[in-house]
Amino acid sequence: MTFPNKKPAQGRSSHSRYSRPALASAVVLAGVLALTACGNGGSGPGASGEEQIELSVSTMAVEGTPNALVQDWFVKEVEARTDGRLTFDVMPPEALCAAPEIVVCVQDGRADVGVSIPAYTPDLFPDSAVVEIPFIGQSGSAVTQALWTAHNEHEGVQANYDELGLKLASMWPNGRLLFGAEEPVEGIEDIEGLQVRASGTGVQTAIEAAGGNIVALTIAETYEGIQRGVADSVAVAIDGPVNYKFMELLPNWTDPGYGHYNTFAMWFNQDVYEGLPDDIRSTVDEVMEELNSGAAMEAFSEGTDQQCQQMLDSPNVETMTAWSDKATAEWEELLGGRVQEAWIEKATSKGLEDAEGYLKGYKKLLSDYESDDKLDPVVECVQRFTEK
Repeated sequence: MTFPNKKPAQGRSSHSRYSRPALASAVVLAGVLALTACGNGGSGPGASGEEQIELSVSTMAVEGTPNALVQDWFVKEVEARTDGRLTFDVMPPEALCAAPEIVVCVQDGRADVGVSIPAYTPDLFPDSAVVEIPFIGQSGSAVTQALWTAHNEHEGVQANYDELGLKLASMWPNGRLLFGAEEPVEGIEDIEGLQVRASGTGVQTAIEAAGGNIVALTIAETYEGIQRGVADSVAVAIDGPVNYKFMELLPNWTDPGYGHYNTFAMWFNQDVYEGLPDDIRSTVDEVMEELNSGAAMEAFSEGTDQQCQQMLDSPNVETMTAWSDKATAEWEELLGGRVQEAWIEKATSKGLEDAEGYLKGYKKLLSDYESDDKLDPVVECVQRFTEK
């Protein structure tokens, strides 16, 4: 897929939106010239006499979750394929940088690699919010591949990342949207009047259009918010019922057909990435390509299968269903094109060149990748519930 008006790739701009501290710049320069250090990591001769490099990783992915499994696959593959010449020091969540600050930590050199949610800093990543558009991204594998191809082919996105001083390793969806509530939510008529904890402009717009009320709670505050009656329902990925324990309070869960609505991303500090030895950087590129071509969702699906089993085994979960095609179509018709139009307008205002062309290309890629894709793991989970 070639995006409209794509020009040959440009070199990195010499004027970054964020200036890295002198210490970080000195570390990077030393890494480029002598491979003495990279960010918070370091390097030195190994037993074989070859240079060994360790990069620091700031992450918000909780151990054992599907997002952590994606991250861990990348780390282990790079370490194995470089015979340990490049390793990663993965810090516990929040240990190095708070989740909303991770991308800035990577930019200023406090971390060499970061894993977080681009939506925490939406002004920096207008392209990532395309996943919030409802009903177009139904397969996690297709979304991952489409985001990766679009990122590499769209000139506006490339220019944005060059300005940010970041190298994207991967961007993947964190799961299909699920409704959790005390009573089954089977169509838009059941959304009306609900107090829903939901994040993301697209999701919130869609819920409000159906008569729901958005409750402003962080994911960490939501369990207590449900207990206190501040919220009576949630719209979240499967991490919500399982890892945040919402299934202890809300017995009915359903997939409304919205599809994927949010993403995780992994970024390298661009100077650190470019300062890697050529052969190691080539291996990193090879692993990135495999990650985005299917390996990410294979790892993610493994974690989702485990989460699904926990829901199946929970005595608190009464139902897990999916909306009928008719019910989903009614919600889609109600929304019309307002979310897509709003995304184009917002992405353009945030500096994404040719946002309309990006969306057109992204949708075409989704169609291409979904044509021969296997079922999304959450769709399979719903089927397991109907069969038990």
